[in-house]
Amino acid sequence: MQNRDDYQKTAAIYDFLFSRVLTTIHENIRICLAHNKAENIIDLCCGTGLQLRYLAKQDLTLTGVDISRAMLYQARKKSPNTIHYLEINAADTELPGGKYDCVIITFALHEKPAAQHLAIFKEACRLVTADGFILIADYCTPAEELSSMLMSNVVFQSVERLAGINHYHCYKDWMATGAVEGFLNANTPGKLSLLSTHYFGCVKLLIVSKIPKPMPHGDC
Repeated sequence: MQNRDDYQKTAAIYDFLFSRVLTTIHENIRICLAHNKAENIIDLCCGTGLQLRYLAKQDLTLTGVDISRAMLYQARKKSPNTIHYLEINAADTELPGGKYDCVIITFALHEKPAAQHLAIFKEACRLVTADGFILIADYCTPAEELSSMLMSNVVFQSVERLAGINHYHCYKDWMATGAVEGFLNANTPGKLSLLSTHYFGCVKLLIVSKIPKPMPHGDC
């Protein structure tokens, strides 16, 4: 992320804009966590903590990471004190590796430069347990139906333009390089599966599992 807080002006209204439209994705993530009996969860680039607050009624250990102080202010104000928030870089958290049953990344990769969203994904792979998994929801290549093309090329492009020029350029690069499928097919070290599609086929929720862990370094 940039050094400045890109969400300083929008953090206070973020939930008003997005809480309802993201409910289905939040519920699908909750179901997946329950089905896989995941208990220790970390949300990278958690923003205002919408997903974590949705999970707060479950008996889970919840951690949110974001570098935006404005977003975390909203998250802490609106969350129960059972959710632990950290103002740190999601690409280099310095948290212990292999600790979390599930790492969640929702609508965060597309808004960052390629090197940065790759670093965040690699950090997610480092943080997850050997038998854990990563859940990623983000823009995909739209289906060929008219409704999907209109949603992607009109609605979502307009939303991304409003987020600012740097944000929009990152979004355009993301879509031009294959979107979430292209990114994960090129970079995932584990098994990639589709969990659900949303918004007329413009967004996919995917699960990355069976991630091999690096061998520990031996003494020279």
